[in-house]
Amino acid sequence: MENEIGEFADWVCWRFGHDFRQYRPATLASRLRQLCARLQLEGAAALRDWLTQHPERIDEVVDRICVPVSEIFREPRALDELRRLVFPQLRSFPTITVWHAGCAAGQEAYSMAILLHEAGLLPRSRIFASDISAGALARAGQGLIAGSDLAAAQPRYAAAGGEGALARHFLPAGDQMRLAPGLMSHISFVRHNLATDAVFCEANLILCCNVLIYFQRALQARAMQLFADSLVRGGRLCLGRHEMALAAAHRYELMPGSAWILCPQPKAWPVPCPDGLGPVPDERMQ
Repeated sequence: MENEIGEFADWVCWRFGHDFRQYRPATLASRLRQLCARLQLEGAAALRDWLTQHPERIDEVVDRICVPVSEIFREPRALDELRRLVFPQLRSFPTITVWHAGCAAGQEAYSMAILLHEAGLLPRSRIFASDISAGALARAGQGLIAGSDLAAAQPRYAAAGGEGALARHFLPAGDQMRLAPGLMSHISFVRHNLATDAVFCEANLILCCNVLIYFQRALQARAMQLFADSLVRGGRLCLGRHEMALAAAHRYELMPGSAWILCPQPKAWPVPCPDGLGPVPDERMQ
């Protein structure tokens, strides 16, 4: 089965340019099993034959492999540190660029737009939210969130330093809520593959939370170097709590007073990564 998965990943990269070869094997195998069950196919070889006959559905396959997970005001302690420690530094820049790598359905990017707005920094800010999944980006670009999810996020919003009602930043849209246009206008959703694509912006702040845990070590190293190459002088990186072990291995150090925010050392050249990050819950497999 493992060889079959590897051969499928090689073929998808050659045929379509989507590179999943450095995804963690267990994660990729689980995604493909779910996809084959959905399509009533017997395995990766059958999925390859199906894609050969239906190449126009490759985006659907990519979307199903990724299964995006997004939550507004996820990691509120990290967001609170950004608000208290990084935003004051950003005030010295005439323009501010934030890159959310692996944005999934975009709700973390909505969170950043809200915090920048409350800090008075949004008018000079541009948020680039990137993902490999075209379907996820299409959903993210709608700015929609269920009212129940918004209500559940209120405590996280408060823990991140937000004041008042989170819902005031949204407008009713049928049975859902939509991020206010004045906030959405500062977010650009772009397709970008951390496995193959190069630097596309110079960022003051990069956020990549709960994405690198799905990569093998070589791809983790590539992504960490890509972030270092993308940060302007004085730029900051914020990872998910399961990914902080990568920092020292790739010559990043914690910002003084922070448990979440990383500063690249002058030359963030990759060095051998520790033997994995240990077992972590795969939230996208639930």
